[in-house]
Amino acid sequence: MSANDDDDDKNPIEQFDEDDEEMKKRRKTLTRKIDCRILPMICIIYLVSYLVRSNIANAKLAGLEADLKITANEYLWSLSIFFVGYTLFEVPSNIVLRRWRPSRWLAVIHMALGIVSMCMGAVQNAAGLLACRFFLGVIEAGLFPGIVYYLSIWYPRKQQAVRVGLFWSISALSGAFSGILAYGISQIGSSSMGKWRLIFIIEGAPNIIVAILCWFLLPDSPEKAKFLNDEERQLKIDSLAEDAGPTKEEKFSWSQVFSVFKDWKAYFYAIIYITGLIALQGITLSLPVIIKEFGTWTTLQTQLMTIPPNMAAFFVILIVSRSSDYFMERSLHTTFVNLFAICGFLMLIFVDEKQVGVLYAGIILAAIGVYSSVSVRTAWYNNNFASLTRRATASAMIVSIGVSGGIVSGQIYSDKQKPRYIIGHTISLVCMTVQTILVIILRCVLMIINKRRKQMSDEQIQQEVDKYGGEESVGDRHPKFQYTL
Repeated sequence: MSANDDDDDKNPIEQFDEDDEEMKKRRKTLTRKIDCRILPMICIIYLVSYLVRSNIANAKLAGLEADLKITANEYLWSLSIFFVGYTLFEVPSNIVLRRWRPSRWLAVIHMALGIVSMCMGAVQNAAGLLACRFFLGVIEAGLFPGIVYYLSIWYPRKQQAVRVGLFWSISALSGAFSGILAYGISQIGSSSMGKWRLIFIIEGAPNIIVAILCWFLLPDSPEKAKFLNDEERQLKIDSLAEDAGPTKEEKFSWSQVFSVFKDWKAYFYAIIYITGLIALQGITLSLPVIIKEFGTWTTLQTQLMTIPPNMAAFFVILIVSRSSDYFMERSLHTTFVNLFAICGFLMLIFVDEKQVGVLYAGIILAAIGVYSSVSVRTAWYNNNFASLTRRATASAMIVSIGVSGGIVSGQIYSDKQKPRYIIGHTISLVCMTVQTILVIILRCVLMIINKRRKQMSDEQIQQEVDKYGGEESVGDRHPKFQYTL
């Protein structure tokens, strides 16, 4: 009897199971291959960019305020004005990314980031610092939502949280790395240049190198990926089409862009994003300053003490993101990690100032909470907007509106609150509490919508599809599309 005869004699169900297992192995192998090509580049991209965004706190410790003779209020506005530019140019940047090649646009962003950061090392007054921080926000506006959208081109919904978590965890890692790097830079002897200037110049330069790497090494999409063979390319295209379900889109459409601005989900997610970002950026931009007030620390001790909170956040981001993908669940994971932040801020507000160890534990819990929910809730809204154009626009719009909270976060930890920063911690506590409530409400609403969609008849489904312009335009509003909870 031949091998083919043996195959013919097999139970059809067993044959199907074997084929299914073989397909899973092929997809798993392909995913690892894509991971090895995409994720290292994405992590490097975000590491060098986040150093540029957040190094102003380290520059402050290295003498920025004294050398430029800027007031405490001017310094706070240098933090806030970054988010003005960020908010204004988020959506336009992602539209360019959607219509152009991601490798080219991300390269342009990084080249500009490097140039502006190094220019910050040459400013002579508050006006120059404010101008550079504004343009830094304008340039970096497209980076975070752009990377989130770019990952959605390559990975199905159930694989996105851990990938978003991986590159987002780099922001926490950069916070730890930034403290060490800033201290190392401050040890460079220079009689003609302030040490804070060196921080801006040395941390900005790698962005230019990354721009070149993006231009030549970053693949644009599975359809155009030269590192995949024809079989692998088709397998990836098929798996993404399967994940998209009933949603279809062949080309860019302005009607799809405008449809996002009429979608209530976008605004709900944006409010959730705002509340989280106020607390996150408040901590990120002020962590060295907050820790310094716990005791009589030297600059070296302060820089080193920023490492444990950031490292703790780094590991929890990866754990929570992996769990979120494994269970294909977003809202309860967000709620869980938010409780860390709420507990941390309560400790910072109510624990006696003499209990330095407890206060330090509070700042670690707060950092874990505000950092680790970002990747999960980002994957959440990315999962719930279907079609490439709607997803790219929604990602930019939500982050754009949400990042406006950064204008507030730059003001909440003022020097007038030393040494406890009670007002700043209270605002952050309220924001994380409100966000948690909103997340639970949104989960309940989406559950109701999913249930109603399952009960719709074929006629009702077709009416709903026609209402939004047909299969090409309906996207996640398709009644057969089930929202991720």
